[in-house]
Amino acid sequence: YIGFFYLTIRVFIPKYLLTGKYSHFVILMMLVAVVFTIASNISYIFYSDDPEYFSESQLVDIFSSFVIFLLCVAGVIIPVFLRSWMISNQKLKNIEKKRNLSQIEHLKEQINPGSFFKILNRSAGLVKSEPDKASSMLMKLSRLLRYQLYDCNRRCVLLTAEISFLHNFLELEKLYSPDFDYKITTSGNPNGIFIQPSVLLPFIQSGINLIDNSIKNKYIEVDIIINKETVSIVLKICGAGSLSLVQRELLSVRERLDTLYKEKYLLDAMNDTSGVENTISLILARE
Repeated sequence: YIGFFYLTIRVFIPKYLLTGKYSHFVILMMLVAVVFTIASNISYIFYSDDPEYFSESQLVDIFSSFVIFLLCVAGVIIPVFLRSWMISNQKLKNIEKKRNLSQIEHLKEQINPGSFFKILNRSAGLVKSEPDKASSMLMKLSRLLRYQLYDCNRRCVLLTAEISFLHNFLELEKLYSPDFDYKITTSGNPNGIFIQPSVLLPFIQSGINLIDNSIKNKYIEVDIIINKETVSIVLKICGAGSLSLVQRELLSVRERLDTLYKEKYLLDAMNDTSGVENTISLILARE
């Protein structure tokens, strides 16, 4: 018994069980059990003069010893296998967690660098001609950067903070483009509600990118609706182009939402009957 258990723990389990060769391991254990049972009874089989040795009761005893042997083997295997499975499962969870965090950090780095740069460049050009406007742009830009550097490192942020962040961002867009205007409305009480950080900005930015530059009066409307279990954001854009163009622009938004919300969100886009206005709706599960 001692030799067999040592061989099982040192050879059979590491070589077959822990490497995923389950069928090989089971067949090997069954063969070993048969060999062990035969070996333990071989002297009686060949040298016993008892005519009733192969009686029904004796065969039951042999079969019982075979089953007991298998149970002993299982008693050794199961704890080792469970321990290995728990360690492997924990490693996979850690790898998945690190991968998700890496994706989130990568996506954070991709948020709006072009818009921030053009606003910074625009404010530099206004320093001499319109210093008050340039100062206002830089102050708002500093608030945005501070929010992204510090608040967005948290797992969740307040919805009110995200709305304030949107106001600052859209005000900057308005200062940068005088022909741009916006409206944000909120239905329900946003206080005390948490969402994932930097979710709304890429969504709104995608909508702004869709606006045709040839349009003189650029306008977007953002409706934020707080329900019992969800937060809905409806973005209405005038002159955003075809629906296929809208869907392509939303690919990066979907990538971020897939990472942060998994399947707990709904993103949809549609045109009105005239084809002039596009509506993009985003529904998020409340944290």
